[in-house]
Amino acid sequence: MADRYALDRELPVAAGSGTREFRGRDLTLDRPVRVRTLPAADPRAEEFLDAARRAAMLTDPRVPRILDAGTDAAQPGGTPTVFVVEEHVEGRSLGELLSTGPLKPAAVRALVGEVASALDVAARRGLHHTRLTPDDVVLGPDGVVRVRGVGVEAALEVDPPAVSPARAAALANRADAVGLVALVYAGLVARWPALEGTAPHDGLPQSPTADGKPLPPKDIRPDVPNDLDTLCSVTFGPHEDGPRDPAELALQLAPWTMAPWEETLRRMRGEAATREFRGRLKNRDEVVPEAEPPVPFTRPHPTARPPRDDSRFVLAIVGAVVVVGLVLALWQLSRISVPAIPGTAAASAPAATTPAPAPSSAPAPTTTASTPPPAPAVLPVAVVSALDPQGGGESSETAPRAVDGDPATAWESQRYNSAAFGGLKDGMGLLLDLGAEADVTGVQLTAGGKGGSVSLLTAPGPALEGSVPVATAAAGGVQALTPPQPVRSRYLVLWFTQLPTTDGVFRASVAEVAVTGTVAAPPVPQAPTPTPQAP
Repeated sequence: MADRYALDRELPVAAGSGTREFRGRDLTLDRPVRVRTLPAADPRAEEFLDAARRAAMLTDPRVPRILDAGTDAAQPGGTPTVFVVEEHVEGRSLGELLSTGPLKPAAVRALVGEVASALDVAARRGLHHTRLTPDDVVLGPDGVVRVRGVGVEAALEVDPPAVSPARAAALANRADAVGLVALVYAGLVARWPALEGTAPHDGLPQSPTADGKPLPPKDIRPDVPNDLDTLCSVTFGPHEDGPRDPAELALQLAPWTMAPWEETLRRMRGEAATREFRGRLKNRDEVVPEAEPPVPFTRPHPTARPPRDDSRFVLAIVGAVVVVGLVLALWQLSRISVPAIPGTAAASAPAATTPAPAPSSAPAPTTTASTPPPAPAVLPVAVVSALDPQGGGESSETAPRAVDGDPATAWESQRYNSAAFGGLKDGMGLLLDLGAEADVTGVQLTAGGKGGSVSLLTAPGPALEGSVPVATAAAGGVQALTPPQPVRSRYLVLWFTQLPTTDGVFRASVAEVAVTGTVAAPPVPQAPTPTPQAP
């Protein structure tokens, strides 16, 4: 291990795990890593390595990758050691986020919901955690919630029960579900529930108890939502009720959104940029050499007035150029012929004796030159907002990202349990206000995911009532919603009736919307009909 990994500093670990954890660096690939070691003589060592190898097969971005695992031969006077090398995760752990107090219930729902989804993916591969604590959950600056220790923590259980594989999997699923509810409790009240089945954690004060069970979170914080309070009370109650596995808990927490974490993520990205900049300044001597070659001395150019002979020579050249220019100008003027003034000959001829026509009461016909219609162009969107008439919490706060011209930003709906919104509603979408009527020829949609269905509607006002569908396309990828002929409207609706899927998650993610058409021309006023005059 020492041939490839340099261990920088030791990190704290849970008491009784028997392992040591280090922050280190991969010398071959020059990247930060986390290294966890266990004596090879420990009876859990073989299971520890096997769990690490199986966890390396997981590809979910919410589970840090296992990069290496093996046995380090004993050094003189030492003992053999097994080690697991894990991807280093940038960000702040849930324990650090709770150091300033409890979190908003919506933020807790989103954070734990992401962890539950990650553990559900792992459980399908036969991997569990069983020892969840706030230090295992990390929120990264990229907005991804990661859970450390999947697989390897379960392998470190000191005295696992001797049961069948199916029963062992059920017990591990229940342990993960209880650990997830403990994270919900900690996020709501900034206290760790002390009860049998949860891993010990010293980073938070223990929760108050009643009859040997943690006090319900609503008794500590009155604004806790009823469903989260019931979830904690039932799971920690005497009858072992509540979710049986991470998937069931994720269904109870859905839908959720990461919008409550936007300000925290913005602050984290700023801190990461500051650290990177300071690191570059610290290593500037490695980029700029200490001793640069001397610059050869050159005599400066004189700045005094030039000699009199030089001045006369320059003036002579300027004068010659001016004279040549005048000569050429006069020659060009002499070549220009003055055309005859039209009408002069006609004025000299005798006047005709043709009588003038009698005046007529009918107006003279007027002719107008026909101009081609303007070509369609991208129309500005004045206001964009979420449209969710059946309710459910779709937010308009991030809706302007759909028209900001930056495909890296997106408006995202909440997550649902199926493409049909989990049976909660018939649809939802975005309302586009163009600010004035326009002849719309098409809408280009850039969205995430695959599948689903979205329709382009024209609406008489800023609501869904009275809207008319004019085009339909898939809800994921780059799609063109083109009506059979241009439609005149001020309000457009992108209406999702089926959600696309992204990594098994059902939600709409609109990165960019471009409306093309022409601004509607105002009606041409009609000339008044002349009133016939009496003779």
